[in-house]
Amino acid sequence: IFFRQLFFVAPMMRLRALACTKISGIRQLSSGKLDAETKQLCAVAGYVASGNLAQLARTWEQLPRHQHAAGTEVVLQNVLYNGIPRTKMALSTICSVGVYDRVIIDPYPSLESKRKELADTGEETIKAFYGTRAERFMKATMLLQPAYGYWVRDFMYGRILSRPGVSHRTRALCELSSLAGQFVFPQFRTCIMIALTAGATMEEVREVLDMTGSIWGVEKQAMVDALWRDMNMKRLRGGWSKPDDDETKQQAAKQMVRGEVLQEDWSHLRKPENILVPNWRHPYVRSFRTVRGLSDTTRLLALISAHTASSNLSRLRQDWTYLAEDQHQAGLEMVLQSVTQCGFPRVYNALRTLHAQGVSRSAIHLDQEHSIEAYGRRGASGGEDAMPLKQTGKYDVLVETVSTMHPDLLTWILDFEYGEVYPRECPGLTSTDRELAAIGCLATASSLEELRFHIMGALKAGASLEQIRGILDQTGFVWGRNSQAVIDGLWLEFAHIRSEQDMGAPIRAFG
Repeated sequence: IFFRQLFFVAPMMRLRALACTKISGIRQLSSGKLDAETKQLCAVAGYVASGNLAQLARTWEQLPRHQHAAGTEVVLQNVLYNGIPRTKMALSTICSVGVYDRVIIDPYPSLESKRKELADTGEETIKAFYGTRAERFMKATMLLQPAYGYWVRDFMYGRILSRPGVSHRTRALCELSSLAGQFVFPQFRTCIMIALTAGATMEEVREVLDMTGSIWGVEKQAMVDALWRDMNMKRLRGGWSKPDDDETKQQAAKQMVRGEVLQEDWSHLRKPENILVPNWRHPYVRSFRTVRGLSDTTRLLALISAHTASSNLSRLRQDWTYLAEDQHQAGLEMVLQSVTQCGFPRVYNALRTLHAQGVSRSAIHLDQEHSIEAYGRRGASGGEDAMPLKQTGKYDVLVETVSTMHPDLLTWILDFEYGEVYPRECPGLTSTDRELAAIGCLATASSLEELRFHIMGALKAGASLEQIRGILDQTGFVWGRNSQAVIDGLWLEFAHIRSEQDMGAPIRAFG
């Protein structure tokens, strides 16, 4: 019996324990060349993007203290891929666990002299990530919508991805971990190429993708594996080589318009007489209950914003066909506004979808957009004035809470969200329409805190409780029945409120 236990039972038990360890953890398909610290940062990025705050807290507890500055940077860059609401929840989670080091280089208020450097810094960072495709990428973003192109260059790459503390290679791998489970195929392939261009190896990329199952679930892992098998590995290896001379740059830039919807002469924009609008009401808008003061156009704009955030591009195309030609500019503004709630990749996909469907020439004013320094930017001080909560007690609470999480995030909210995005001028589009659209975009169980602030903002902007309830009735159509059930239950908490003058009562009850 002793020899049986020694030579047979004990080895079998050790093998079984080893197998269980491999099954419960990350899949062991890759070579294991990715260092442990980078793998931990990629796990942090993935859990932030997926909204799994419990697992994020456990991962943060295991992160060495000397890596807290890099980990905080990884959380902050999630603003670009999943928006401000999810980033705020992640920062709140890691702060509750304990943050012992962080980088603060963008304190409030933002300096005007620094703002002028963002364009140059952004271009250099784009070249580091895109290599020979840098010019092509910048042209494509400008042709989608000039304001979006400026935001990508100045805010995304000039302000966030150029921050110190994390290498370009690590940032690219963390971006891949954030987007792997969101099934945005154009960005999935582009992220792989960016990581390879930034210095990662194919084995390291595959190892990050093998983490998808433990972060996003086995179904997302199966989709990632299917996409990986469908790719041409020979074309992927090495990424986009960095251009050494002007001739190489020009050749890469000229490839942009081949087979693309976007054209450099803006001929992809349609003439107003070529925009066809159905002469019947939107079938889903028609099914919603009638609300006094809530027009079909306001409902459509809220649906466009919500379908951008949910990446439901087929329904986005359907919504767009019911917009009149003179409403296309307002529709584009709803898509652009969603960048602060859902991030840049989803807005990129939505803009490409709308251009393929057909955007009126009158929707984009090139003379105004290309003078964006004077047209769209108001700075942090202007962001304070544009925020609907400025005149309420909730504004001070927001400033104190976000400053505790990270001072730089407060600067981005005031300087970018309320200094550049929300103040953009559009005929026929009011601040009430913007706040109602934001409510429709955030009416999901993962953004309730931010939803409360925008309900407060909508009331301050002049919306009624009945109008807000009418927009929330669209939750199930966009986000599913479970989210609608959550919203309906929370709304019952303050259904007894009758006076719209008590601005704090709805928020206290909703919270």
